[in-house]
Amino acid sequence: MKQIERGCIDIWIDEIVPCLKDTVTGEIKETVVFKIESRTYLKNFQENNGWHINWNKIPKDVEVYALALKDDNSIQGLVAVRNDKDSHAAYLHWACTAPQNDIHTYKKQKYTGVGAHLFAIAADKSVKWGYEGVIHGFAANQQLLEHYINVFHANYLGMLHQYQFFVGEDEAKELLEVYHYEWNEA
Repeated sequence: MKQIERGCIDIWIDEIVPCLKDTVTGEIKETVVFKIESRTYLKNFQENNGWHINWNKIPKDVEVYALALKDDNSIQGLVAVRNDKDSHAAYLHWACTAPQNDIHTYKKQKYTGVGAHLFAIAADKSVKWGYEGVIHGFAANQQLLEHYINVFHANYLGMLHQYQFFVGEDEAKELLEVYHYEWNEA
């Protein structure tokens, strides 16, 4: 439970593509992002059905967004982000690809690009909150911390957690220039 409360990022970045890429056909699929308000709905995304944590247990001050395919609204990943006013950044609380895209756990992958897409959503929220795309979070381990440093040119921060990372304005801008998705906000 403590890990759910403080957050942890354990998603691998497989490919940086404008939307999502079908691993069989190579087709680029357009995406939409929407906020999930209902904790009852989040009960559909549980550790026991492949979503790494029980998403309905995310703290109430953390916003949860779904990354879905535009053509059928099927959810391909979830990201939890908190407005960290003290740090003047978006705090990337958790990110998870759908089980059908999780090659590291389930040895299968329908779409690539989900992980970086979820980071882009966090950077986008940071921009909307006035932080110029700046995000920070806690990597699950040293290997993932180094992965984020290599892929996103993140910086090691290590102040609040031994694997804390920071993605600055310039790096976030580069990420946001790649990803294309629609916000489906009420």
